[in-house]
Amino acid sequence: MAERRPSKSGQATKDKILDAALETVRVEGLVGTSARAIAKVGDFNQALVFYHFGSVEELLLAALERANGRRMERFETRLAELDNLPDLVQVARELHAAADDPDHSALSAIVAGWSASSELGPRVLATLEPWNELVAGALRRVIDGHPLAAFVPADELAYALAALFLGLEMMARLDPTDQKTDAAFAALAGLANVSAPILDSFGAATVEST
Repeated sequence: MAERRPSKSGQATKDKILDAALETVRVEGLVGTSARAIAKVGDFNQALVFYHFGSVEELLLAALERANGRRMERFETRLAELDNLPDLVQVARELHAAADDPDHSALSAIVAGWSASSELGPRVLATLEPWNELVAGALRRVIDGHPLAAFVPADELAYALAALFLGLEMMARLDPTDQKTDAAFAALAGLANVSAPILDSFGAATVEST
């Protein structure tokens, strides 16, 4: 039996609920986000939350996927074209600096709030997995043809970089001035800038010795 697709009006209602959920998380935080609070923000009956999504948790998971997808759309092309570490750090910095992005704070709040949940944590991680794939692809392009390529686990390194970025995002929520996070990104940018010539010189030396 074919899966029944929602009508245009039904999809519009779901979109409205998803946007209201993200706005509620952004303003009230994860703790203050309830069906009643979401319905108040979106100006609809809270019963619609359960009718369309079953629970607040399922709604927020769908909202997380929606927000993550929208952010990926804005940066996917750039990540797909990256071929050096400084540009990778720059994209991460731009992602963090998108203060006017309505999805930014909601994403951070949901990830931080559910990271320790044995049930929800893995589902949040699965939602963010496409970022790892994009970063891993960029890393492979950076080291493509390099003598060290065989020794650099791109997938594992991409996971580590994603974890580092999420950690910085969570720490930034504790620092309203954002000074320490900015300094951390500056340090990463400096490290990326000096690593390229070091790797290149190492590669050249390896080629000459063979």
